[in-house]
Amino acid sequence: MLVHITLNLKEDEVDARRESVLEALHRAGLREIDTKFLKRYSLLTGHVDRKHLHDLERLPMVVAVEPDGEVVAM
Repeated sequence: MLVHITLNLKEDEVDARRESVLEALHRAGLREIDTKFLKRYSLLTGHVDRKHLHDLERLPMVVAVEPDGEVVAM
């Protein structure tokens, strides 16, 4: 599932912590990570299995994990 993740990082912290944050998110199950809005807004997008949602939410730098609002036709 596609999720949007809000991180607790200030813009000036992103460069210094980028690799460690991405590694922690990857270990928690996040894949196909899009960092386009990381520096300016502390937002990431990626794919995660539902069973790993709580692993992501427990990370100290994560403020929120929001599933993408996709609509699936029947």
